[in-house]
Amino acid sequence: MQRIGLIGTGAIAAIHLDGWRRMPGVELVGYYDVRPEAAERAAQRYGGQVFATLDDLFAAVDVVDVCTPGTAHKENVLAAAAAGKAIICEKPLARHLADAVEMVEACERAGAPLFPAQVVRFFPMYKQVKAQIDAGAIGAPGVYRSARSGSFPRPGRDFSAPHYADFNLSGGVVLDVAVHDIDFARWCCGEVERVFARGLTFSGKEFQDHALILLRFASGAIGHIEVSWSHPRTTFRTRVEVAGNGGLIEWDSLDRPPLLYELYDDAHGFRRIGGSPTADEDEPYYAELAHFIDVLEGRAEPIVTARDGLEAVRVALAAIESMRTGKVIAMKDFGG
Repeated sequence: MQRIGLIGTGAIAAIHLDGWRRMPGVELVGYYDVRPEAAERAAQRYGGQVFATLDDLFAAVDVVDVCTPGTAHKENVLAAAAAGKAIICEKPLARHLADAVEMVEACERAGAPLFPAQVVRFFPMYKQVKAQIDAGAIGAPGVYRSARSGSFPRPGRDFSAPHYADFNLSGGVVLDVAVHDIDFARWCCGEVERVFARGLTFSGKEFQDHALILLRFASGAIGHIEVSWSHPRTTFRTRVEVAGNGGLIEWDSLDRPPLLYELYDDAHGFRRIGGSPTADEDEPYYAELAHFIDVLEGRAEPIVTARDGLEAVRVALAAIESMRTGKVIAMKDFGG
């Protein structure tokens, strides 16, 4: 039985907590938050207790799930590693490369497992893309394309909007959003050699951020990643396409979903809605957390490692530097 404790009880924590409370073989013990009232709300909804200090939490748990904003990841991961705890840390691993390196190296020295929550690897459609590549269905990957586009997280609706709106805290759409697709692109195509990017991050446009990122992989493959916080509210789209010398595989969230149904209400008339019922093990956040437990208990090898989380941050920060300078960034020379 793995005893689970959360640090941070904001928006992403609610998704983790929904998975933890449904998962067999774990005990959701409790929470630490710099805002005790937020931890109290989590305890009331999901059970468990509120801890007054991190040391109190560490003494009661086996696994620490870090769900704070990225700027607070380092201090919490280092503390958990010093306490000898297994750690799950939300993406991005850190806001700054030096912090991410320090976190990974500290966990390695302490023998504390560190699992970066790069959840896109656990989405069924993305897993299938990777499985087809590994099976040789499209030959050697030559061109990777992906998109992840939505609206800007704004005050009044999104819990952490002030954090997202401050580039110095969030890293903008590249570090917060593109880090997903950068990680998946590395999983499919290997190590990145060069990065070039253009976007709105430094344009001064309020509540808009958009980036186009070009990757050159060591294999010779080319990657194109588009990410956006400039679309209308309630609009969100993802797609991925990988072309090889033997074929092409793609998925687009705008394609016809596997199940369609219609609802009627007086304000909107008929509204067509797509959806598909899935088992717990197919829900990506649940699958991600369950996989980490399987690794801890020796039933699986890690799908994503701390070094993967570190490299995703490194490439994302290189893309930001390319946008800032207008230059191609060679990864061998990039130190963040």
